[in-house]
Amino acid sequence: MTDPFELPMDLLHEVIIRTIELDNLSNQIIRVAFGLDLKWGGENDSTLLNQNEINRFKNFFLDNLGSSSRAELLSEIVDDVIKSNKKEFKLCKDFKSKVIKFYKIRNIFAHNLYPKGLDGYTKLDTSVPHWIELNKQHKELYEELKNFLYRLL
Repeated sequence: MTDPFELPMDLLHEVIIRTIELDNLSNQIIRVAFGLDLKWGGENDSTLLNQNEINRFKNFFLDNLGSSSRAELLSEIVDDVIKSNKKEFKLCKDFKSKVIKFYKIRNIFAHNLYPKGLDGYTKLDTSVPHWIELNKQHKELYEELKNFLYRLL
């Protein structure tokens, strides 16, 4: 018999996949903002010309970027895009705090056997396992952040 409050692996899988997808999207936005968008050789040449620079940037910068730093950097990029964009751009309210919350939930899933709330306390005092609610919040944040960030590209 399994513990009803123990982390369900399918929910962990969903959270990890969503996090990887949001990481990839935000990495793409950050690379473009730093002038490291993909540059190809020529019309018939599929050689990537700036592969070394992109790999170095990823290895030494993006891979070591924590959630608070990522949220801060993305917020500045969003501000720059909004200032330079002549058309109406719908903002994501509390963008920075939503990015941080998204990664907090991911960390709760990745580093705990039993559910914890965003306040850091174990949640064994409810009749419904807290993992389900955290997964729902993570999914909602993912959809909102993903849709907002795609508009930056």
